[in-house]
Amino acid sequence: MRAKFRTNRFKVMKSLVLAAVLLVGTASWLAISTATYMKDTVRNQFNEQQLALARLAAQRIGVHMDGAIGDLQLMNSLPAIQYFDPVRYQTLLLSILPVFNEASIVTVYRVNSKGERIFSASEQGIVTGNLGPAQKESADYLGWAKEPANRGKILGTGLHLKEGAKDRGDLVFDLIVPTYDNASDAAHLSPTGAFAGYIRLTVDASYMIAEIMPEIRSGKTGYAWAIDSHGRFIWHPHKPFIGQSAFDARHNRNPHLFFARIDQIQRDKMMQGKEGTGSYISGWHRGIAGPMEKLIAFAPVHIEGPFMNYLWSIAVAAPVDEVESMVYSVYMRQFLLQALVVFVIGLCCLFFVVYERRWSVLLEHEVEVKTQDIRKYADELQSSEAKYRSLVENAEDVICTIHPNGLIRKANLHLSRILGVDAGDLSGQTLYRFLPADQVDDILSCIREVLASGKGKETEARLNLPAGNFWFDFKYIPITAEESEEYVLAIGRDITESKEIEQQLINTEKLASLGTMAAGVAHEINNPIGIMLGFCDLLLEKMDPGSMEYNDLKTIERHGLHCKSIVERLLSFARMRDEQEECSDLNTSIESIVSIVKHNLEINRVELALSLAPDLPFVCADSTGLQQVFLNLINNALQAMDGEGLLKIQTRSVSGGKMVEALISDTGCGIRKEHRDKIFDPFFTTKKVGQGTGLGLSVSYGIITRCGGQIKCRSITEEDAPGESGTTFEIVLPACD
Repeated sequence: MRAKFRTNRFKVMKSLVLAAVLLVGTASWLAISTATYMKDTVRNQFNEQQLALARLAAQRIGVHMDGAIGDLQLMNSLPAIQYFDPVRYQTLLLSILPVFNEASIVTVYRVNSKGERIFSASEQGIVTGNLGPAQKESADYLGWAKEPANRGKILGTGLHLKEGAKDRGDLVFDLIVPTYDNASDAAHLSPTGAFAGYIRLTVDASYMIAEIMPEIRSGKTGYAWAIDSHGRFIWHPHKPFIGQSAFDARHNRNPHLFFARIDQIQRDKMMQGKEGTGSYISGWHRGIAGPMEKLIAFAPVHIEGPFMNYLWSIAVAAPVDEVESMVYSVYMRQFLLQALVVFVIGLCCLFFVVYERRWSVLLEHEVEVKTQDIRKYADELQSSEAKYRSLVENAEDVICTIHPNGLIRKANLHLSRILGVDAGDLSGQTLYRFLPADQVDDILSCIREVLASGKGKETEARLNLPAGNFWFDFKYIPITAEESEEYVLAIGRDITESKEIEQQLINTEKLASLGTMAAGVAHEINNPIGIMLGFCDLLLEKMDPGSMEYNDLKTIERHGLHCKSIVERLLSFARMRDEQEECSDLNTSIESIVSIVKHNLEINRVELALSLAPDLPFVCADSTGLQQVFLNLINNALQAMDGEGLLKIQTRSVSGGKMVEALISDTGCGIRKEHRDKIFDPFFTTKKVGQGTGLGLSVSYGIITRCGGQIKCRSITEEDAPGESGTTFEIVLPACD
C-alpha cells in the first residue's frame, strides 16, 4: 500500500514539475524575445529620425555656404568692384551692402594687383583708399590669384579664430577669388581683361551654424553638434568645447571614462565624410553627470569646388533611456504572462496538496509508532548537541564548515558578529557575498589543497570585513561526511593586534634608518651653507646699503637662511630638538603665507576664500613652523585642483577658547581611500617621480604634534560622491594662557 502511494506521488510530482518548467520556459522565451525585438525596433526607428535631422541640418548649412560663394562670385562680376572708382562711392556701397544681408558674412577685402588693400567693407560700412599692404599671409593669396590657371576659381581657407575675438568659439574661414577687368559699364566700354587683384570674403562659420543647430531637438533632450575634418568642435551646446579637439575635450572633462566607441565613430566615419548611425557611452547629458549610453546619427556637409573642399559632419545624439521607455509595454506583457504561469502553478499545487492529504492519513499511524522511538534518541542527541553548540558558539575564534565551492554550511556566532549578519542567515550563503573575490579565491585554493592532500593546513590571511581589515590565523581540517560530501572545518583566530605591533616594529626600524640618513644629509648640507652665509656677510660689509650689489647679496642671504631652515626641519626626523615654546598669532601666520602664494593662486585660477576669526587667542607654536605647515597644505591643494577651483581657509576658537582651529579646504580630486592612512608617512607620495619627496605632510605633522596640537584629514573623491570631491585639513592648536 505504502509503495503504491509513493509511486503515485512521484508520478504526480513529476507531472507538476514538467508542466511548471514548460510554462515558465515558454513565458520567459516569449517575454525576452518580444522585449528584445521591440527594443531593437524602437532604437532603429529613433536613430533613423535622428539621421533625417542630421541630413536636414547638413543641407541647410550647405545652402548657406553656397549662398556665400554665390555672393562672392556676384561681387566679383560687378564693374564697381573690378575697377574700384572711389568717386563712385555710392555705387560701390550699393554693390557691397546687399551681401551683408546674410549675417554670416563678416568682412570683404579688395586687394589690387600690387598687394595693396584698396577698400574694406563690413556691416558698419566701407573704408576706401590706399589702406596699406595686405596681411602677411595675403602675399600667398596674391601669388595664387595671379596664376592664369586659377582664373574663375575659388580658394577656401581652413577655420580660424575671428580677428580680435576673445572667445575661442568665434570661428571663421575665408574665400578668395581672382579679379580681372572683364566687365563693361559707361566708363569702361572695352574691358582690358587684365589681372586686377583679388577679393577676400570672411564668413562667420560659428554664426552660420548657430542659426541652425540650436533648433535641432531629438526626443525630449537630444541635441546636435558638429565637427570639422580635423576633429575639432565647430558647434556644441557646451560652449567651452567649441574650437577644441573632440577627442581631447571629452577626456579632459571626464578622464575616468573610456570614450573609445565615439572616438572610433568620429575618426573612421564622421571625419571621412560618411553618414550613419550608432551608439556610444557618454559621461554627461544636459547637466546630468554619469556614464550613459546614447544613440547617435550623423551626416556630412560637403562643399566642394576648385581649390576648395570643406568637410564637416553634423551629429544628433540622445540618451537611450528616453527611447527605451517605449518598451515598457513589453515588460507589462511579460509580467502578466508570468502572473498567469504562477496562477496555473498554484492551481497544480493545490491539487497536489489535496491528493497528498488522502494518502498521508494512512501513514500517520505508522509514523506515530516510529516517532516514539525516535523521540528518545532525539532527546539524548539534543542534549549532546546543546553542549557542543555552547562550546562552539561561545568561542572567541571563527569556527565554520565550508564547501569547496565557497558555500558556508555551519558557522558560530563570532563569525556572524564580525560579518555583521544574523547567525541564521549564514548557512547556505557563499563567501563571495561577504569578502572580495580575490580573497575568497585564496581561501578556496587552500580548501581544495587540504581536501586533495587529506591533511590539515595552517595559514595567515588578511580579510576585508565590514568592520575593517583584520588578520586571521586559519587552520583548515578536511572532513568527509557519510554521504561522501567533502568539506572543510575552518578555525580562525584574530591576530590583527599582533600584526599591527609587528608592522609598528618594522616602521620603527625604517624611521630609525631614515633618521640616521637625515642627520648625515643635514650635516653635509649645513657645512657648505654655513660657508656661503659667512662669505655673504663679508661681502655685505664691503657693499653700500641700497646698492644693487647689496640687494643681490641680501637675496642670497635670505635664500641661504631658508635652506638652513629646511635642513633644520629635516633634522626633526632624526632627533627631537629642544625648542623654546613661543606664542604666535595664527591669523598673522596665515596672512603672511597668503601674501606669498596669492599671485600663484591667481595664475592657476584658484579662488581664495578667507574667513579669519577676529580677536583670536595666540597659539603655543612657532610662527615659522606654522607658516611652513600652511605653505605645504596650500601647495598640495593647488596641485590637487590642477588649474581651477576654490580654496577656503578658516580660523575659529573652540573648546571655550582653550583651543584654536584652522580649516584648509579645496575642491580638488581628493585622496583615494587606500592612501588616506599613509599620507603622514615619511617619503610617501602619489606624485610622479621628480614632482614630490613625500616629506611635506610628514614635516607638517611633526611641527603640529610637537606643539601639542592635532592635524586631521577628511577627503572625498569622485568615486565616493560624484561632483563633490575635495579635501579638508583640520589643525587644532592649544591657546596660550
